[in-house]
Amino acid sequence: MRSVFFLLLTAVASTTSDAACAHEPFMGAYVNIPKLFDSDSDIADRVRAIEVHLDRFKASGLNVVMPYVTTTVGTALYPSEIVPDRLYPDWEPLRVVMRAAQARGLQVYPVTCVLACGKERPQGILLQHTEWALRDEAGSPIGHISPCHPQARAWVVSVMHEIVEKYEPDGLLLDYLRFNNRPMQLDPHGATQLQKLTRGISASLKPQRLQRFKEDNLTRLMQSISIDLRRQQPGIKLAIYSWGPHVVQNHRVAQDWRTWAQKRYIDMVNISGYCFPKNYGDRYMQVFADRIGGALEINRRLRRPIYVTLCLGIKTSHGQIDNATDVNNYLATAGRLGVDGAAVFTWAHAEPYLDNIVQAGYLTNFTDSLRNRR
Repeated sequence: MRSVFFLLLTAVASTTSDAACAHEPFMGAYVNIPKLFDSDSDIADRVRAIEVHLDRFKASGLNVVMPYVTTTVGTALYPSEIVPDRLYPDWEPLRVVMRAAQARGLQVYPVTCVLACGKERPQGILLQHTEWALRDEAGSPIGHISPCHPQARAWVVSVMHEIVEKYEPDGLLLDYLRFNNRPMQLDPHGATQLQKLTRGISASLKPQRLQRFKEDNLTRLMQSISIDLRRQQPGIKLAIYSWGPHVVQNHRVAQDWRTWAQKRYIDMVNISGYCFPKNYGDRYMQVFADRIGGALEINRRLRRPIYVTLCLGIKTSHGQIDNATDVNNYLATAGRLGVDGAAVFTWAHAEPYLDNIVQAGYLTNFTDSLRNRR
């Protein structure tokens, strides 16, 4: 696998040239901005706290700051003119993070919770446009934007456009770019469109048509984001978070990142490494290896492979590590399999283990092994 990002030379990703340029291994960490400072402190103290964090970030060997800029409840962490709710109406912490990161030679990939908007119940923009929401089995709206609604897709693209226009980041990581994983119904517009497409076909074929419809519409959204942002900022890197190789076909979340990679809509896929004894018992490391290996195998079969990185979970809803040595086990396994880097989830959760991780050289050993592989 070629451990490179491809330089995009046109606005439309599917016509990308094969020319490539080498990069340092991707070593990032997801950052929850509110955890960088005391919310009761004044602005000057908040800024100093952010700078202290990024000094430590840089010293640890990480090189990509990944701050969340929208939340799963539809709130923006920057002064958006599109997202209706802001966490900091009178302050712009993302600008502070961007400037402090750039001053330290760190790249910045803002993270957006693309379609999540309220969890169980609609929030954010879905309070104004309930018709954009997916439905639960009983038909009630849930807090998840449907990619099957053209106006909803356009709104999502406009949010991504605004972030890139305001901040000109090195890249953008798209989280929650997927359907809800529970049994659900489409939004009313999507349901009507699907009904037209399946009129006259047998009931046994309808589940297949539904799956294809979901995959096609999510791909249409990814395509629109890619075209818009690459036209706006040629060379920007687009990444997604994904659960793994199993979601590319016939999965409820309908996230066909294999097609997105093949068509150059994305430059990187960050694969979940959330495999712990809590959720997989004694076989958790085998599940981990199979998941990372499966994603890498999909990538190797592409005509033009992309960057595949590990999302290293420190503390998640699926489980958590017990000590710093666990970090080395995940990194060493993923490195042997052939990943191109890693992103820690999250910086705040990693900090209690950071001194031990740095002292043991787990991050530097991992990055050195990736450089030597090249």
